Amino acid sequence: MTPERFSWADSARGLSVTLIVILHLWAIHLTYWTADAAFMRVVADVVEWTTPLRIPLFFFVSGFLASRALTRPWKSAWRGRVLGVLYLYVLWVAFSTAFFWIENRAMDRPNENPLVVLGRNLVSPETHLWYLWALIVLFLVVWATRRVPGWVVLAVAAAISVSAPFVLAHPYLQVGSATVFYVAGARFPAITSVLTSARRLWIFAGAAAVYIASMLLGPTGPWGFSDPFTSTVGVVAMVALLAAVSNHRWMGVLRLVGRNTLPVFILNPFVFILLNDLLVENPSIAMWLGERPRAAALYAGGIIVATIAISVGIKLGADRIGLRWLFAMPARWFATRAVSRA
Repeated sequence: MTPERFSWADSARGLSVTLIVILHLWAIHLTYWTADAAFMRVVADVVEWTTPLRIPLFFFVSGFLASRALTRPWKSAWRGRVLGVLYLYVLWVAFSTAFFWIENRAMDRPNENPLVVLGRNLVSPETHLWYLWALIVLFLVVWATRRVPGWVVLAVAAAISVSAPFVLAHPYLQVGSATVFYVAGARFPAITSVLTSARRLWIFAGAAAVYIASMLLGPTGPWGFSDPFTSTVGVVAMVALLAAVSNHRWMGVLRLVGRNTLPVFILNPFVFILLNDLLVENPSIAMWLGERPRAAALYAGGIIVATIAISVGIKLGADRIGLRWLFAMPARWFATRAVSRA
């Protein structure tokens, strides 16, 4: 794998998580506090036009990066792609459950037994951490079917993604809808060789034109997933574009974010919920923002940048002070088990 491919993959993940932060800012925070129609229409347009792209792009890149594990021994694949992700999922679902339980009590809101919530989420991915659950399930699927012809697995995955909005309910809808993109990346990593080739700018131009036309012809379905065609051409366009520009120095911040998507995914909803609580306790601030669209726009942009920067900073800081276990399964666990079996 060439450095360029790693570069575009980092940039793609960085872009995807940034778009997800914008979505969460709009859905969790801004819609409750900013009433200006013009400003909210702009934000809503950004969310709508990137809806078919943000999650499919993330899962395509995730599948591509997982493709190498399909050729490794099961023990290695299990540790890196299943056990390590499962550890993070359980850890942060537990933290998330405790956070919401404490936050609801502090705000005098109805609360649910945290043990019940935790147990339910171990089976059904109901929180914003659903993508970790999905990464485990989808990797197990592609591993179990690695001997099956790729085109057969891709066809089945496409059928699942197309039908998901009509036969699956939340939260399984999101997982089913992302299936075809993960499978395409994992079973057909050579696709990226074409998209990142010397023809990449021509590929970008053509795919981008089709994406724009598709968006103009009609609205996307639930979360953009009921239109896999639009999502597919969007992923093609963005991978080709990022392959052309990701090595530039000015893309360094996006690459850094892409190498640290986990803390951004995990932490951004907590930031917006705490901001909601702050504005509940300080209605004058909320009123001031609601009456000043320019200030609201600056506020929204600042919150996006600050949320991403703080999340990445927490992860980098945790690595330095012995809290790496917050964002990665401790490597010594593997060593301890190896010694105990010897």
